[in-house]
Amino acid sequence: MDYLDVERERGITINSAAITFGWDRHRINLIDTPGHVDFTMEVERAVRVLDGAVTILDGVAGVEAQTETVWKQADRYEIPRIAFVNKLDRVGAAFGRTVKEMWKKLRARPLVIQLPVMNEESMEERHKGIRAIADLVTMEIIEWDPSHTDGSVYTCRPIYEIEDKKLIAEAIKGRTALVEALAEMDDAIVETFFDEAEGDHLRVESQAIKAAIRRVTLDNKAVPVLCGSAFKNLGVQPLLNAVIDYLPTPLDRPDALVTYNSGKTALIPLSENGKLCALAFKVVHDARRGPMVYVKVYSGKVNSRMTLFNTTTRGKERVNKLLQMYAKDVEEIPYISSGNIGVIVGLKDTRTGDTLVQSNDTQAVKSGLQLSNIDIPSPAFFSAVEPASVSEEEAVTNALKNLTREDPSLSYWTDEDSGQLLVSGMGELHLEIVKDRLINDFKVKAEMGKMRISYRETCQSDSKAEASYDKEVMGKRARASCTIEIAPIEESQSSEEKSELLEGWITNSGNQLYTNVDIREQENSESNSIDPEDVRQAVHNGLLAGLSRGYVLGFPLTKLKVKVLSLHTYDQETTLGAISACVSKGVFEAVKNANPCLLEPMMEVYTEVSENHIGPVVSDLSGTRRGHVIGLESSVDDDVVDDSIEVYAPEDSLLTSGDVDGYKPKQVIKSHVPLSSMLGYSRALRSLTGGSGSFSMRVIGYGEMSKDREKAVVAEMKGW
Repeated sequence: MDYLDVERERGITINSAAITFGWDRHRINLIDTPGHVDFTMEVERAVRVLDGAVTILDGVAGVEAQTETVWKQADRYEIPRIAFVNKLDRVGAAFGRTVKEMWKKLRARPLVIQLPVMNEESMEERHKGIRAIADLVTMEIIEWDPSHTDGSVYTCRPIYEIEDKKLIAEAIKGRTALVEALAEMDDAIVETFFDEAEGDHLRVESQAIKAAIRRVTLDNKAVPVLCGSAFKNLGVQPLLNAVIDYLPTPLDRPDALVTYNSGKTALIPLSENGKLCALAFKVVHDARRGPMVYVKVYSGKVNSRMTLFNTTTRGKERVNKLLQMYAKDVEEIPYISSGNIGVIVGLKDTRTGDTLVQSNDTQAVKSGLQLSNIDIPSPAFFSAVEPASVSEEEAVTNALKNLTREDPSLSYWTDEDSGQLLVSGMGELHLEIVKDRLINDFKVKAEMGKMRISYRETCQSDSKAEASYDKEVMGKRARASCTIEIAPIEESQSSEEKSELLEGWITNSGNQLYTNVDIREQENSESNSIDPEDVRQAVHNGLLAGLSRGYVLGFPLTKLKVKVLSLHTYDQETTLGAISACVSKGVFEAVKNANPCLLEPMMEVYTEVSENHIGPVVSDLSGTRRGHVIGLESSVDDDVVDDSIEVYAPEDSLLTSGDVDGYKPKQVIKSHVPLSSMLGYSRALRSLTGGSGSFSMRVIGYGEMSKDREKAVVAEMKGW
């Protein structure tokens, strides 16, 4: 289902892809989502519209770092899940260990309903690994015909017919554990166990067990675990059967919750005859078709040529075509019914998370009916985009506009400080993909520069300066002079003192400005016709202009208290432009004499690592990255997992008690670190923690830097 060129080149999923197919008289809408942490937005908007999920676990690597992140996302939306332990054809695969890790790391109770039958005796590498599956529900063994390498032909027979006594004993043990586990969570299976099976675990009917598994799965009490090898197509058919048997249909899910402008909430039942209510959960730009909007219909149905109303943007949109997606291939359809997903072509302004209703539904339009939105994670990394020429600027901007509409976790803007076009994303790989798509998909000529930090400047002492402006502008003389006083804002000043400013003081970008200036006209001069309010506005503009560029490197100034002590005017020669220019010049002169220095952005960083990696990570944060560690806390509550519950997992050669039974929840390290030191931290953290660490950060302000660091930054920025 990975259809982008960059996905095939890198061998990873980047965009979530949808495909609809039939299986055993059922219709399945499948969404394949990425596993990489940089593309977590794709997972977020997919789980928002899912009814159930299949979590693919690596039988060799076990429960990986990103699996825990995705699992938490599914927990937030209370999505019923089944687990499929994949890659059991590879050397080192350990099904039992992976099941144990699900319980310890994911806090999910696994229900083992299949056992892998491994071919360990074969001397040939290609024949090693899984060769059959023992079904603990039906007590059958599923064997694939080796003459059909695509895994399309398989047979089922009672497990008691095989000669492997050890496997039969393990299957009996697994069946007993399965019934016992279900009995702890489901009352109906207890009645069946005593009344119909007469207390014999093996005599409980498979249909009764399937019904019990379905009930506990829908209630999110347990997770059925299956096994196989997708590469060899072993175990895929039983997995699809399990999707139908255990995962919910749209009718099994809770009714959609909607909110109105008044703040009231209501539930909308799933009904094809009800009023239309749909959620746009993904937008893809197609060069030929234009914007393609993926929608999940919660009520009613979307017809071709229908006029829709977007309650988020408050605008009408017309449906041109309706499509059913098969990854990148499409099929035109007449309508999208309730409970299904599809693609609408023709919507120009709809974005991810928008709610769509029918335009003639006056009640929904007036009340502002809204489905719950999709959480968009905040970006952590920034990079500059440089068009190859001025003629390419519009093409680059349009391409970024389409990319940000596709991926809401991506954003772009023009930096007022440097004039550069900046793009922000979830990680370094995310921004690399943006670069690839700009060049290869959108065919624009641009370069992605390395990230530049937007520093700030301030002053360390008080200063007073006089400035005069006297120039000829368009044949007319323009004159003004002023006296400026600046002082640093003390860090010890309380927030109440900062907020309770005297009349005439204005706060802007961390500065305090005084604009009620004392105007002194030249003696024996004619009265100036400039309005005092206009003078104050000109002074204000001059102060902002002067504070926008510092003395050290030209970065904006902050944490300063600036006051215009006096302003001298000269008859008709004094203009508003002259006043602004004079004040700006005075600020620059005052800053130059007030011991100016650089400030750097400070980030509040939360780093989540396992206990055995705390030492190296803390050392890296406090040493190499010049950070200050604030504290350490556990990522989960210690009482979440009930150690009294016994979880069944079959023995395998690689199952060790040290790695799994001794598992402890991750620790969260809170620290304050300069943003410049966080460049490349994603890769460094993966290296320090073996890929298990993760982090998030946000800007909390600007802090002083040492003189040596300031000299290094000045030398780097100036090039000498």
